[in-house]
Amino acid sequence: MKLASRKPAEAAPPPLGALAKLPVFFDLAGRRCVLAGGSAGAAWKAELIAAAGADVHVYATDVGPEMRALAERGAAAGRIILHDRPWSCDVFAGAAIAVADAEDDAEARAFACAALEAGVPCNVIDRPAFCRFQFGSIVNRSPVVVAISTDGAAPVLGQAIRRRIETVLPPSLSEWGALARRIRAEVGARLAKGPQRSPIGPSPAHHHPASPTNSPLSLRTRAQAQPPARAASHSSAPARAMPNC
Repeated sequence: MKLASRKPAEAAPPPLGALAKLPVFFDLAGRRCVLAGGSAGAAWKAELIAAAGADVHVYATDVGPEMRALAERGAAAGRIILHDRPWSCDVFAGAAIAVADAEDDAEARAFACAALEAGVPCNVIDRPAFCRFQFGSIVNRSPVVVAISTDGAAPVLGQAIRRRIETVLPPSLSEWGALARRIRAEVGARLAKGPQRSPIGPSPAHHHPASPTNSPLSLRTRAQAQPPARAASHSSAPARAMPNC
């Protein structure tokens, strides 16, 4: 196997600094997810998870008005299924993720240990010591999704960053993302990887949907004007311990 050397214009990127947490995105479409609790906080998490296409099974004997209203109207995607019973160890089978709004540390520990035993990533609302993953602030321009985390150090700062990003990324960015998904294969066939692809069309952040010259459709038009591309030749944050189960 021959390794290609970098061209002068392709300088190696600088080393990646330490990360407090690894940002990842779960594909939950059609997956079963577990949520314990019927509070307002649990309702927000249920709606968030269902918006990603998940079937959210809510286990609670005391269901608040927010959760009941969510179950009645439904989420943007996915489903909310209420179970009038407390959670138990058998509910974790086949779950993609599990979330709880625990009443105290004892319940939080029991939930986290049961999820860990079942091999299911878990989050306990407002109890980071029992979490295997965290929720961050979100800017939703789906399929473009931006997540911000401060590792729990400054939630207010995370919200401020989210508001700033929302002013920079207009809602029309969703149109750009949807179009890019539809014509990705076509663009890839006509434009080689690298600088050729980056200047196609104006920046989505400055897109004005009412202007024909700035329409995201120009991406397809300009890509079609290019001949098919030839394949290019290739010559520190401290860990947080989980509870003892």
